[in-house]
Amino acid sequence: MGSSCKKGFPLRFRPTPEALRNLVMAAKGELKSDIIITGANLVDVILGDIREKVNIAVWGGHIVRVGYFDIDKYRGSDTIVVDASKAEAVVPGFIDPHVHIESSLLTPTGFAKAVIPHGTTTVAADPHEIGNVLGVEGVKYFIEESRCVPMRMFLYAPSCVPPTKAGLDTPGEVIDAEGIKELIGYEEVIGLGEVMDFISVTNGDLEYMEKIAAALNAGKIVDGHAPQLPSEMLVPYAVAWIRGDHESVFLDEALTKLRNGMRVLIREGSAWQDLEELSKLLTFMKISTRYLTFATDDIEVLDLLADGHMDRVLRRAVSYGIDPITAVQMATLNAAEYLKLEEVGAIAPGRFADIVILEDFLRFRVRDVIIGGRLVWSRGSFIEGFGEYRYPEKARRTVNVASAPRPEDLLIKVPEDAKAARVLAIKAIPGKAITRSEEITAPAANGYLRLPEGDVAHIAVIERHHATGNIGKGFVTGLGLRVGALAQTIAHDVHNIVTVGKDPADMAKAVKELIDLGGGLVAVMAGKVVGKVPLPIAGLVSDEDPERVAERLRGYIDALKGMGANFHAIFMTVALLPLPVIPEVRVTDKGMVNVLEGKIIDPIKEIIR
Repeated sequence: MGSSCKKGFPLRFRPTPEALRNLVMAAKGELKSDIIITGANLVDVILGDIREKVNIAVWGGHIVRVGYFDIDKYRGSDTIVVDASKAEAVVPGFIDPHVHIESSLLTPTGFAKAVIPHGTTTVAADPHEIGNVLGVEGVKYFIEESRCVPMRMFLYAPSCVPPTKAGLDTPGEVIDAEGIKELIGYEEVIGLGEVMDFISVTNGDLEYMEKIAAALNAGKIVDGHAPQLPSEMLVPYAVAWIRGDHESVFLDEALTKLRNGMRVLIREGSAWQDLEELSKLLTFMKISTRYLTFATDDIEVLDLLADGHMDRVLRRAVSYGIDPITAVQMATLNAAEYLKLEEVGAIAPGRFADIVILEDFLRFRVRDVIIGGRLVWSRGSFIEGFGEYRYPEKARRTVNVASAPRPEDLLIKVPEDAKAARVLAIKAIPGKAITRSEEITAPAANGYLRLPEGDVAHIAVIERHHATGNIGKGFVTGLGLRVGALAQTIAHDVHNIVTVGKDPADMAKAVKELIDLGGGLVAVMAGKVVGKVPLPIAGLVSDEDPERVAERLRGYIDALKGMGANFHAIFMTVALLPLPVIPEVRVTDKGMVNVLEGKIIDPIKEIIR
């Protein structure tokens, strides 16, 4: 297991008298620069303007001079001179303050390979997906692997493993307050990950207060997760020093959080996209951007390779009418301030030299990426290499079910004489993380509920960590499936097996194939496997190269389109259907959940005889 990787630059600045003296000498040109960028059209995110044709000197991983100075005074025999005169802009490295690497289906190494070419130099990743499957050890695997990549990769200590204390589902592992205290001590850990159990927080649960206090006392941040909370819940939540949130979907929701002192991380990922709506905060309402930044939250490998990462978000922001300099501020300085990273976020003396040279400013096309004063990626190729990390066998053996289910095990049982039932179903909303409840009438036959006509599918969640045999069942609308079934071991946040489908026999077949695969994504139609993506590590990610994982995912998505599932990143939407912390209703291995009430409910409203 593991590696002997050591990052080639520091994550944080730990000043010594000697280090400070050397920076002063380098700023005066007495110590010659490692890199000098010339002729830069610098996007100054502090003043909010562009300074044309300036020079930038870098020494020891730090920016030591910016302006119209004589480069010969700073140039030594080994100095690398980078000509930026033909590039449209030079900007600080882009920062994603909240992302789940696991949603890319890649390991930290694969993720870094995918995002660095798009100008991302810093991420703060919440590894609560692998934490829910493998606990503290799983988080440590990501910490260790993060040292093998040539970018600034921070991780959160997952606050909610499992996502709630209400016993609404069956987790693989538990990370308690002692586990949080252990993880918070790592330099790579930037704070406490999104606090999803708002009910425990607003009830003043002392264990959650202990987790929050551990992060705050270590000088680190507490990241939030507060979807559609009414003020009666949001205020007690925010007063616990939870200072930011990426779950705002509507303008009034974002404004309420801002008025209560919380930063709003405008989410634009693969399956949930809130930027178009929330861009109106700037373009229509013209509020201060001081507490606004961007985050991707969940973005899959196909989008990363085809459209990019934070550069993708910035392009969309500009297309919605946000000023490009303002957008860059939000993706750099504002994000750095949220994360309490004073060393990055701007191109100014003393800060770390995380610099991106753009060929095209408005399209955010990247030419060169400098991280920690090192040229990492240039003109289509990596200059810096990656270390090698190997996962232990424990991380690859995580599917443990009592037995493969039969088709009837995946259906809701009713009395033999029932002809139909009025049932509460989950209404999925493509492009959004929220769900709605919807009442439908389902026919019954031989003691089981069947599908009515229309856009309705069965859903079942099968416990896969402890072989309990638990299976939660229900109906879901809005997915567009016409035939077949899919199953996956990505099922936020505890990652049991979730399957949805039109045919219970296909659902059972997909689950059986998934068990044999050891985790991943499987699609079945008419009894045949038509697509699959192996995800051997925790049933969540693959350690293959990004291009190979993307190829597999592309084939899988094509198979789903043949089954009628045509909206983008359906596997991400399906993955959220068991998550009992985002309103309104969900299904876990224990049954249907009313999220705001925090309890298991009976989906059957009335039996029709």
